[in-house]
Amino acid sequence: MREWKSWKSLHCTIRQRGYKGNFVKISMNRWRNSAISLLSLALPNKWFDEIGLIDLEKYNVGVLWQVYEITA
Repeated sequence: MREWKSWKSLHCTIRQRGYKGNFVKISMNRWRNSAISLLSLALPNKWFDEIGLIDLEKYNVGVLWQVYEITA
């Protein structure tokens, strides 16, 4: 979010991806705004796959509690 520096450049990126309409102005410095749906439009999961990041949904979650259950 900080790379865009302002909501205007975020909106520009979203429009370049083909989305239309009015978007809300958000503060680019607040962590809580990272969960807003505008960022999902600007950075889809396909983009993360293209740059080679690991998809955490593919990994089994909850392994730690299973280990503690067996040893206890």
